[in-house]
Amino acid sequence: MTQEERRQSLEGTALKVYAYLLRNGPAGPREVARALNLSSPSLAYYHLRRLEESGLVSKLPDGRYRVAGPASIEGYVVIGKWLMPRLLAYSAFFAGFLAIEVLTAVLRLKSSEGIGTDLITLILVTGLATALFALEGILMRGKKA
Repeated sequence: MTQEERRQSLEGTALKVYAYLLRNGPAGPREVARALNLSSPSLAYYHLRRLEESGLVSKLPDGRYRVAGPASIEGYVVIGKWLMPRLLAYSAFFAGFLAIEVLTAVLRLKSSEGIGTDLITLILVTGLATALFALEGILMRGKKA
């Protein structure tokens, strides 16, 4: 199966099923259907089989399915047991810089150096980048979950 076919198999409900297995470990179709509020276990089974055919999950002898290994999913990054939109990771990166910039501004105010327009501009730009990446990441996550 090509990388493009794998990506296509990880959209919509199939992506939700994959994320559930990644987060919670092995599960059967009934458990997946119940957890994701799917209309029936047969729908969960259908998506589990699609994921198995693409090599993303494997079936255990007891009938449950587990994530076969790390997958490269366009627009997402796996952090621990969580499937996270890459844009939220970028937002966290910029938030770290924003915290350092705000701390620098506070320290400059306490030492009576003055903040300066360059630091204010930097805080505004970094804050805007943080907010935009966070908003887009949340919207992307909403499409998955």
